Amino acid sequence: MISEGRLLSQHGFAKANSWIIMIIAILLVAAGAVQFAYLLALSHDSGVNFHSVLISAIFSLVLGIFLITLRHFIKPKQIYQLYENGILVISKPENKSRFIPFENVMDIYLYRSGKYSRKIINTMAFRETTGKEWHHITPNIAHADRLIDVIKNQQLLFSGPQALSTLAQGGIVNFRYLINCESKISHFLRNNFLLMNEKKLRLSARHLVSDDGHQIAVGDVQFISGGQNSQIIKLLDGNGRVLFSIPYTSLFSADLFIALIEHMIHNRIPVSN
Repeated sequence: MISEGRLLSQHGFAKANSWIIMIIAILLVAAGAVQFAYLLALSHDSGVNFHSVLISAIFSLVLGIFLITLRHFIKPKQIYQLYENGILVISKPENKSRFIPFENVMDIYLYRSGKYSRKIINTMAFRETTGKEWHHITPNIAHADRLIDVIKNQQLLFSGPQALSTLAQGGIVNFRYLINCESKISHFLRNNFLLMNEKKLRLSARHLVSDDGHQIAVGDVQFISGGQNSQIIKLLDGNGRVLFSIPYTSLFSADLFIALIEHMIHNRIPVSN
């Protein structure tokens, strides 16, 4: 059994923006209530436009209630506690928690969500094994960017040496990726990866083979470009010709894949026949 180690940080609901929403909502509800009280105190011959005030009061109340409801829905379903040896996932709806050691994290998926969907990668999903539940770290988690960086770096630390050992022994390291589709329906379904088609990318010391039928010799790869700040990961030969490419936001554990390819470019792994 792996010890959790020392608690490093807690990552709950990022309440900064939500408190602004709540304050505005309370002010709107209060304004609506005041207007209704004012209407009840009015006499019919007061000369005040009764219908205008009534519409204003209803609008204030409805908008205030809508904002309160919105704040409830933007709360994350899972919050996290970061420990030295792993991460504790706390599920709010079920009131359950599960500790996941860093070494058990198999797949990491980084993508864009929310208002930053066309600007920066701001969301992570990770799981232990295929078929296991995905855990989402979204921008409404406090200090989500730091938590994402830690999990990503820990995967490199634990899975990197294991993958290199597998390759050196003539084994295969499997990566998974999603079919690149720009339709709005597919983009929407990315929040539920079980509804998206996963394919395999098989990396050995000799070859890289994809389920789409691409196969290249690893020995021909001389350069790699792309990463989190670039949309496309490209493997190039000595003449700059693209041998293989894949969108960064389609490949699970893309940073581990990049790290392995970079290592194999500079330190070719000998494999006996």
